[in-house]
Parts: sequence; structure tokens; C-alpha cells
Amino acid sequence: MNYQLENQSMTGFGQHSVQDVEELQKALSVGGEYAVDTPGQLTGGAALAVEDLDRTLKLVTYSMEHLRLWKDIIKQKVSQTVHQFNVQNSYGAEVSPFFQMGGTPTATDASYNREVYVVKYLGTQGSVQHNLTMIQAAHGPVVAREVKNKTIELLARNERAMFDADSAINALEYDGVDKLIRSKQSVAAFQSTAFAGYSVVGTDDTVIIDAEGSSLDEDLCEAACLRAINNFGMPMDMYLATDIHSNFSKAFYAKERVRPGDRTAAGYLIPEFMGSLNFKFKPSIFNRARKVPLAVAVSASSAPVITGTSAPSDMASKFTSASAGTYSYVVSAVYADGETLPAAHMEQAVAAGQNVSATITFSGMPLYMNVFRAPVGTTAGWEFIGRLAVTTSGATYVLDENLRLPGSNRAYLLMHDPDVLSWKQLGSLIKYDLAVTNTSYQWLQLLYGMIVIQAPRKNVIIDNLVAPVLIG
Repeated sequence: MNYQLENQSMTGFGQHSVQDVEELQKALSVGGEYAVDTPGQLTGGAALAVEDLDRTLKLVTYSMEHLRLWKDIIKQKVSQTVHQFNVQNSYGAEVSPFFQMGGTPTATDASYNREVYVVKYLGTQGSVQHNLTMIQAAHGPVVAREVKNKTIELLARNERAMFDADSAINALEYDGVDKLIRSKQSVAAFQSTAFAGYSVVGTDDTVIIDAEGSSLDEDLCEAACLRAINNFGMPMDMYLATDIHSNFSKAFYAKERVRPGDRTAAGYLIPEFMGSLNFKFKPSIFNRARKVPLAVAVSASSAPVITGTSAPSDMASKFTSASAGTYSYVVSAVYADGETLPAAHMEQAVAAGQNVSATITFSGMPLYMNVFRAPVGTTAGWEFIGRLAVTTSGATYVLDENLRLPGSNRAYLLMHDPDVLSWKQLGSLIKYDLAVTNTSYQWLQLLYGMIVIQAPRKNVIIDNLVAPVLIG
């Protein structure tokens, strides 16, 4: 508003009415409407206001501080895309070392086996328009900012993959901690023959503990310690979801338990466990279990379709008479461009010793599929129970053996030793510039590597953990 033109008698000197002064003040006021106007629509005093943009970028997503395993894991360089190592599971047969005077002790031989790992390739692509490299950007050089963003993005995706990756589900993936421990713990080459006859045959033979839907407590922690010790392991860190750790701490202090030297503090979290082994808790949002299907699709592909269900007998099934019933399932497909919406739900009655199978059709070639299950007898509230390897559209897939409870968490007690667990890489994180084909600066950020576990039985997994809400 040009107050001077509309009020020619108003010179700014002399005496004027209160109304004239109020109108002048109103004309020069910035007002409270700035936030709802675009700069081209600002008038009067608001047009004179200078914008103040905070030079500190505010992050509402994860940062490098959230990457726990990547910071801890031992990183070693390899010179070939195929890495091999030998495993020794015996110093010799368990025979008596005593012999007669003048005789000779019994000869024994050590046992060896060779393992092969293949490097896998991870990456992301960055792009910045050339004109953005020539301006005075609010948060520093744009390319440097985007390189940092892509670095965190790639390492964050790898953080989750280091636990969950499975080459049997997606051939492009390496095998993560979970797959390697589960698949190799029962292989004879990784089972020490020492102390034969001194351990209990049965559940103690496995380093997988099923919490069966309970929360983490001292008994489970001690059981994990003993499983590791009985397999000559000395793990020192437990990686778990933040809510599982929080629940453990609240339950511990709810029992009015204290330790010598504790300081009184509200909301105090238990930093470590001191039992047969001493280990530190490493809670992480990247160990949070997948929960529900997407509400909005990321992939442009259509959702898969479930056309038939069955409940055949299955020796590996963990369905019992107590867990038998009618369950509802949905399935989503994951393509290179992301995840689809879930298929329309299907229901199937299942009895003890059976699995739930279904015929699934889909378009194109997904990388894998995600399966979600609702509580028994319901058709809502589906939660994640696992991934499926994709074969062909129209094939029959096993959806559920009740091995993983919906939305449950896992905890990993890991031993950081170069002879037990490490990250093998061809080199450090690489920035690879692409050819200039337009007015954008483009590059790739690449990571060539894999998780290697040479002694899987020195680590322990706790399955099917839940974190109930504690009140009081």
C-alpha cells in the first residue's frame, strides 16, 4: 500500500488525527500473514522484510550415530572378489595322552575345511544440477552436502543388510549375520569336537534361542552367555531394538533390583549385562523389527495376487495345537524401484505340524516378497513374519511355518574378533564420477564387500522377542 499517494495531505510533519497515525502504522506493518503469502504477493511493510534462513540444516531422519554394527565391526581388505579361508574344528581326536614307558603316544590329526565367500556390490547414485554448484547455497557446497547424504544413505541400508541380508532370497545380496549363523551353526565343519561327552545333546547344540513371544530378561541373557561359552565364544556386544532394551531396563528396576555403585537416576538404562559373560547392550533403531505393510506404494509395479491356499504337512513347522487356528495373510512384492502395496488378504486354517502355503502371481520379476500375518481369528493388524525368495509367477510358496512371530524382534550377541566376525571389502567407500551427458553433475557411491563369519557358533541369536508396555 502506498500510503503517501492515497493520503496527499499526509506529509509526515505537524499534527494529524489518531486515525491517520493508525493507518500509517498499518501500512508499514509486516503483519502476521507473511507465512501464507509467496514473496511476489507481499505488499506494504511486508515487502521490506528480509528472509532469515537458518544455515544449519535440521535433520528429521537417521544419522551416522545410529549405525552401531558398522562402527564396531572389524573391517579387513581383500584383494579378490572371491574370498576363501580354512576352518579348523579339532586339534586332534579325543584320545588319552598317557602312554607306557618306552612306548609312543597315540597319533592324532587336526581337522580342516575350506569356506568360500563372494563379494557383493552395494551402491547409490547422486546428482546435482550444474547451476546449483555456482550459487551461494544455504548449507554449504551442494555437491559436498549430497555426497554426505548419499554416504549416510548407503551405510544405513547396509547396516540393516548386515543383519538381514540373504542370498537365497535375493541373489544380489550377501549373507548377513542372521543367515550365516543359522545356516552354518549345524555344519559339521564349524562344530568343535573338543569336550565331546561333556555337553548335553539337544537344545544346547544350537546357538539359536527361541524366546517364544516373551520379553528379554536376565534369564535369556544368561542363557545366551552359556550357549556362547559352551561353544568357546567370548562375545561382548548384544545388538537389539531400542524398545527391547528399554523394556529390559524397566523390568529390571521394576523388580527393585540394584547393583553396588549404582547412582540413583530417573529413566536409567542398563548399559551392560554381567553374568557368565560380560557384554554391553547396543540398542539400535536398525534392529527394530519390520512391522506393517506399506500404506503407500513405493514401486510402480502392481501388487501380487494370491489365488489359492493350502495347509500341507511340514516337518519344520512350529505350529502346535496351542497355536493352531485360522490366520489371515497379506503379501507385498519388492522390486528394484521399491515395495508394492500388499495383495488382498487370504485366510487359511492350519493345524499342528502344518504350514500355510499359497499360489502367488505377479508381474515382472520382483527381488523378493514380504509376508504379513494377522492375529489368529482376525483379518486386520497384519505384521511382518518374513521374506520369500521369488521363483516364478503362479508357483506355490510356503508363507508361514510359525518360525517367526508377527512383528517380533531378534537380538544378536556377537563376538568382535577377526577370526570370528568381520566385514571384508575390496576397498573403502568409493565415489565414482559418471560421464557428463547433460548439465547435471552425476556420480555413484559404491561399497564392495560382505559379512564373513568364520566361527558362527561363537555368536548367539535370540528369536521372537516382544516388548510389552510396562505400566507402573
